Amino acid sequence: MENSSYHPYVTERIRRFDGTLIGGCYLAPFMYFEQESTALLNGRNIVSNQNQLSDALELIIIPLMGNSLARVLQAPEHYSSLQMKNVRIAINYASLVMYGTALREAAQHFSFWLYDLAPPGTCWANIASFPFSGIVLTDEFFHDNYLKFSFPFLLESCREREAEVILRTQQLSLPLVKYEGLQLSGWQEQRTKPILIEV
Repeated sequence: MENSSYHPYVTERIRRFDGTLIGGCYLAPFMYFEQESTALLNGRNIVSNQNQLSDALELIIIPLMGNSLARVLQAPEHYSSLQMKNVRIAINYASLVMYGTALREAAQHFSFWLYDLAPPGTCWANIASFPFSGIVLTDEFFHDNYLKFSFPFLLESCREREAEVILRTQQLSLPLVKYEGLQLSGWQEQRTKPILIEV
């Protein structure tokens, strides 16, 4: 039985630290594309109120990689829904390296978030030179680095570019004042595996 009241896509909420809901990340990266098979996207996830977000979100994050990202970059004019003011395309560092020139050209039309800040082999110049409007830190990266001397400077460089800096975690483990003191913008409630966009 089909329930048209709900999108069959799991989402992760993005909140400010005061609890204000500001966005959602859709974890079905092909929601705007034709399905290549008859299998349900996220078929193992139960459609429920918890999978839904308001239609009036400040931010809607759409993860893209591989062929889906390549199609968008080849014909940006065909993807006006991804160019809306409140939509961000989430990419990983591997995609930044693979499609660097095309992504820089596409940044005139789309707004991008980076979802893995420092995988092995990261060249910081690639990240620093790209106009990301948001950076998402993994829980592991955050806990490995937030006490380091250099961490506030890393966040400050992101905030100077007016980029959102979001922590993606299953639950907040530090006092809220600690996160705010680090100048994080908010947090994304992780509901699936730790790596959002895999190679």
